[in-house]
Amino acid sequence: MLRDVKVILTFGLLSPGKGVEYMIDVLPAMVREHPDVAYIVLGATHPAHRQDYEDWTAEVRILANKQIAHYHEFIPRGDAYYKLMAVCDLIVLPSTDETQSDTLARIIALYKPFVTTAPLAGLTAQALESGGGLLFTNKQMLRANVIRLACDEQLRIKLGENVRRHLEEVVSWDVIARQYLQAYDLARTSLVTGVPVALEREL
Repeated sequence: MLRDVKVILTFGLLSPGKGVEYMIDVLPAMVREHPDVAYIVLGATHPAHRQDYEDWTAEVRILANKQIAHYHEFIPRGDAYYKLMAVCDLIVLPSTDETQSDTLARIIALYKPFVTTAPLAGLTAQALESGGGLLFTNKQMLRANVIRLACDEQLRIKLGENVRRHLEEVVSWDVIARQYLQAYDLARTSLVTGVPVALEREL
């Protein structure tokens, strides 16, 4: 099924604010122009959002019957979950809120290029700081950037490499551990000498 197509993935616990409905809206026109793309939604939901979830999955299944999209029940940390994340070409995170749990962390951990929403502070900052994501502010931009990334292998490779470098050089546990040790050293030195710690100002 996935051999000759570009696989676009959205995953996570689906709820209002996750934005999956925006991808559902733009997908038919996108596939008409680029029939070699496939959209996979990998998810489940909280019981409180069950009706929204049923509405979204019903729409996705209509698209699935037209061979436009595919829906898979979310299996947290299961084999199917990681296999689909591994084979996808890009990930779309079309959220309209900041409550992403570890979704973006998993995207970065797998070096995946992504398309996400602006101007949400956390998502926008991570896309810009990692250099691994394209941003959108409306459905037209969402469609354009998903198509751009799906159709440009070199861009996907570049953004994936940016994500890898960001992970290894900025947010890996080794880097964080060194920063903690440095902070403790600075605090200890300040305590012993009585000289306040002076840190370089960041934006």
